[in-house]
Amino acid sequence: MGSRIRFTRAKQVFETYPELSETVKEPASDIAPQDYTLELRDGDAPLTALAYFAHVLPKREAVWWGMKCVAGLDGPGTPDDRQVLVLSETWVREGDEDARAAVHAAAEAARTESAAVWIGLAAGWSGGSLSPNPEHRVEMPDDLTAKAVNTALLIALGTVEPDKRDEALNSCLSAGLSFAEGGSMPTVSLNGQAPANS
Repeated sequence: MGSRIRFTRAKQVFETYPELSETVKEPASDIAPQDYTLELRDGDAPLTALAYFAHVLPKREAVWWGMKCVAGLDGPGTPDDRQVLVLSETWVREGDEDARAAVHAAAEAARTESAAVWIGLAAGWSGGSLSPNPEHRVEMPDDLTAKAVNTALLIALGTVEPDKRDEALNSCLSAGLSFAEGGSMPTVSLNGQAPANS
């Protein structure tokens, strides 16, 4: 399979999502998105690489990447978390409106701020309407999925022991970059160890 990255230049991401420049520094040169992700990771604000990369992938792929990072770093979580992740995977695999609505409803019902719930919100916010009233449809902002994936990843990284966070960040980004280049999604973990909350 070919690249899953939907941009050819790093600057195109900021052209598509101008608000991203409020939290992520724009590139000085015109490089590939995957190269800029690594530049951010190696820079003075490495967590911004997560926010940037979440915007680089199409929505379903971003949710899949985020889901795999959360599962690898944050552990199994609560029954609600596990249910939201199962429904998120169903949406990624099937991509239909019923699956999106189901994961959105489950994430909203969970009423927690867990990484898994934010992955569910990312999937749920990939389409549909912001308004609960079907007669007053309000389109979802195009960047909500990426923002929710980023939030989930930051929460998951927060569950990792401080001295292992750089390793966790690298594992998550390396897996995402490999997946983005057309490969299967590698396992995200810390040297093969179980997640901290398992």
